Amino acid sequence: MSKHNKRYLSYLWVLLAIVVLSISAVGAQDESPLIVATQIDDVITLDPARSFETTNLTVQHATYDTLLEIRSDDLNTIMPGLAQSWEVSDDGLVYTFRLYEGTTFASGNPLTAEDVRFSWTRLKNIKGNPSFYVDAVASVEATDELTVTVTLSAPTPAFATIVTAPALSVLDSVLAKEHGATDAEDADVTDTANDWLTQNSAGSGPFILTSWTPLGEITMVRNDNYWRGPATLSGVTLRQSSDATTSLQLLERGDVDIYEDIDKDLAAQVQANADLQLVSGQTLNLTYLAISPDAKFELPLSDALVRQAIAKSIDYDGIINGLLSGYADRPPVILPLGVAGSDPSKRYERDVEGAKSLLAEAGFPDGFEMTIYAGQSSSAGIPNETLAAKIQADLAEVGITASIDLRPNTDFLTAYRAQELPFLFATWTPDYLDPSMWSDYFSYPDSGPAARILLNLPELAEIATQAAAESDPAAREALYVQYQDLHVAQASFVPLFQPQQLYAMGSNVQGFVYHPVYSMDFYAMSKS
Repeated sequence: MSKHNKRYLSYLWVLLAIVVLSISAVGAQDESPLIVATQIDDVITLDPARSFETTNLTVQHATYDTLLEIRSDDLNTIMPGLAQSWEVSDDGLVYTFRLYEGTTFASGNPLTAEDVRFSWTRLKNIKGNPSFYVDAVASVEATDELTVTVTLSAPTPAFATIVTAPALSVLDSVLAKEHGATDAEDADVTDTANDWLTQNSAGSGPFILTSWTPLGEITMVRNDNYWRGPATLSGVTLRQSSDATTSLQLLERGDVDIYEDIDKDLAAQVQANADLQLVSGQTLNLTYLAISPDAKFELPLSDALVRQAIAKSIDYDGIINGLLSGYADRPPVILPLGVAGSDPSKRYERDVEGAKSLLAEAGFPDGFEMTIYAGQSSSAGIPNETLAAKIQADLAEVGITASIDLRPNTDFLTAYRAQELPFLFATWTPDYLDPSMWSDYFSYPDSGPAARILLNLPELAEIATQAAAESDPAAREALYVQYQDLHVAQASFVPLFQPQQLYAMGSNVQGFVYHPVYSMDFYAMSKS
C-alpha cells in the first residue's frame, strides 16, 4: 500500500474517531429523563421564598443555586457555591461574599450581586414560612456587581450554614420581576409571582422547572447553559406514588428509575432482585409526636405529667424494629443524633406501669379520650395509617382511648400551622445542618412547630437564643445539653425515630449519593 493510501486511511480513522466521540458526547447529554416514584403531595408552592415543605428542597436544589454549599461527602465543611469566597468581620456582624465572574441564569441573564440582594430581601419581606432564616439580617447590599455585603443585627454563628439552605437560593431578578416578583417592604401583599414560580423556575441550577401537577408530577429539564457544565440527564420527573406495592412494580417494570423512601419491609425483596439496587442514607429527619401544653384545647395534655405519661407509653423499639425493620435510631429530644447536645442516654423509654402511675398522679387513673392527627402519607416508609394504629394501641395499654384523624397532607399542614391540632405526629426535615435548625423552630412561641402547638416556655426560648449566638463550640454544646434537658422535662415534642432513608433503583442508575437536606443531587447522576 502506498504512503498516500496509508495516510488517507489514517485520516479516515481519525475522522471516524471524532465522529464516534461526538456521538458519545451527544448521547451523554441526550438520555431519557430520570423518573422518580415518590410522594409530592406535600407541595403547596415551589416559590423559594414561600415553600417550607420537603419536596421543595429537592426541586430547588436542582433548579437554583445558593452562595455556599454543604456537600454529601463532608457535611461538616461549608464549600463555595455561587460565591467563590466569603469573609466575616471580627465582631461576627458583617459577611462579605464575592461571586464568581461570568455566571449566568438559565435564562441567559448574568447573575450579579443585585440578584442576591433582591432574592434575600424578597425572602425577608414576603414574610412566608422560610422568612425566619433571614431574621438576623439587618441589610443586604450589592457593593459592586460581584460583591454582596450582609449586615446582621446580632452575631449568628450559624449564618454561613443558613446560607446553604434552598430558601436562600438566588433568583433571576429580571425574570422574576417580569412575572410579578418584588422585594418591596410590602412584598407580602404586593408580590404576585407565586403562581408563576410554582410552575417555572428563575434560577441558575442544572435543571429548569417546567411544570407541577398537584398529586401528579413535577417535571424538570436540563439547563444546557449551566455555569458548571450541562448535566448528563436530559431531565427529571418526580411522580406521585403513595402505594408501596405499585411503586415497586413500576420500578421492576422499568417504568420508573428510582423509588424513593421505600417501605422498609420491601428492602429484602429489592436486594434479591439482580436488576435493582438498594441504597440507604442516614437522615437527620425526626418523626415526632407533638403534644400541645395549651389549655385552650380543654384536654389533660396541658399537664406535664400527662405528657410524660404519653412519652412513657410509646413502644419505641416496636416501631423501630417491627415497623421499620431496624432502619432507624432514636434521639432523646428534638435534636437528632449527630447534632451537638444530643445525648441518647437521656431519651424516653417505655414504661407502661410508670405511665399509668403518672396518669393517676395527674388525676386521670382511668385515662381519657383524644384524637391522633396526621397526614395521609407515610413517615420513613411506614404508612401513617399503620404508625397511627401502633400509637393508638400503645396509648390504649395505659388507658388512653385515641381516635385517628388522617387528612390529605396539605389539609393537615394547614391545620397544624393554624394551631388547630393538640396531638399529632409529623416529620421535621432540616434545611441546613446546624443545631439551630432545630432549636430555632422548636423553642419559640412565634415560630415553627413550637408556635403551631402553642408552646410558650420562656426558659426554653432563652437557652435556645443563647446557644444559637454562642461562637465557642464547647460552650455552645453545653448550652444545647441544657436545652435538651428542658425539652425532656417538658415532653411536648417526643421523638419517635430518626430514620434511615431507603432508595430502590435500577442497576443502571449511577452517581446517586444521599444528602440529608435535599435527598438527591440529580446533577451528579446518570443512567447507563
